[in-house]
Amino acid sequence: MKDLTNLKTFIIDSKNPIEIDDAISLEINNNIQKIWIHVSYPSKLFEFNSEIDINAKKRSSSLYLIDKCISMLPENIIEQSNLKKNKVSETLSGCIELNENGSIKKYKILETLIKPNYEFTYEDTNEILELEPKEEYELILLNKLLRKSYNYRKEKGSLTFNTSYSKILNNNNSISFETIEITQAHKLVSEAMILMGNITSDFLRKNNIAAPFRSQKINCDSKNILERYINSPVKYIILKQFIGKSFISIKSDIHETLGLDSYVQSTSPLRRYLDLLVQRQIYLYINNKTTLSEEIINNEIELSNIKQKENNNIIKEDKLFYLKLYFKSKKNILYKIIFIRWINYKKNIALVFFTTYNLELLIKLYISVDTFPNKIYKIKYNFNQNSNLLEFIN
Repeated sequence: MKDLTNLKTFIIDSKNPIEIDDAISLEINNNIQKIWIHVSYPSKLFEFNSEIDINAKKRSSSLYLIDKCISMLPENIIEQSNLKKNKVSETLSGCIELNENGSIKKYKILETLIKPNYEFTYEDTNEILELEPKEEYELILLNKLLRKSYNYRKEKGSLTFNTSYSKILNNNNSISFETIEITQAHKLVSEAMILMGNITSDFLRKNNIAAPFRSQKINCDSKNILERYINSPVKYIILKQFIGKSFISIKSDIHETLGLDSYVQSTSPLRRYLDLLVQRQIYLYINNKTTLSEEIINNEIELSNIKQKENNNIIKEDKLFYLKLYFKSKKNILYKIIFIRWINYKKNIALVFFTTYNLELLIKLYISVDTFPNKIYKIKYNFNQNSNLLEFIN
């Protein structure tokens, strides 16, 4: 286990996170700059198909609902594994050296000990990146290196959905919306996690280790679509309607949206079971233990897919409950929407974008005029207690 406790290490996350999975560092030796990406190491704490593991796979992921979080792992495991400022933690870490063009020159994955020095919010990080104080040159340089990695993927055809999104808040039954902007800090963390997923996937492939690889194909002329709707606030939502969905398989394949030859999600083992499974395979391999078979991994993928559908339905129902409360309290108000497309024309189910709230929603839309993509309409909420979707009429 490599001791990196003397390396300046940064945790960057939202305010008051429950599960802290990752941290980043910069190492400079003889003018060689190395990016370190550290991931919490819960797979060391319990075995595959132990009681803890079985309960985790039954949940498949942590559930982040509007009023609460239901964690995938028990509190004591999260407490032991969480990365925190000034806490010495065992991690599974990737060390990456980039070429000048942002491609990967070399990498290694190993078990490490870290002691994070800083725990920043995204707002803190953005301020540092904007002001560029000399004291935080490591973070500033990390950002520049990760931007090179991003630009390289961009040249390889990756797509970036730089869209803000809306978060529903409930404060004493007062429903409101918070717009989350995708900032430079978000991009820094995102690129580090994508980079870790890329090298982890390559490590798994080269060592013939079975794993849940994530792939995606771009089934459209994305450049043409973005140019056609260049000034539209919903251009990325429209583009998503044409791109093929990502899928998980034991066979690695290209992930065109990310511009990668192969990819696995691996940086959230505290809150996603398949990430935990990937980590377990690497843990077993580097500790000279027998890895799980392709058959077992394939079964786990199938189980996870089923459970994730259930989780997604729970999240949708939770969101719908609070949205109904909100729209019911705003009687006779007209809302501006941008129509995206009909999901089921006969049942009046449409995908729309509420401009005021920066909210993409599936609704029942009863409209007396012809509908066109990217056109703004004014609609009014139509309360229907028995409907499984919000209903609106123009």
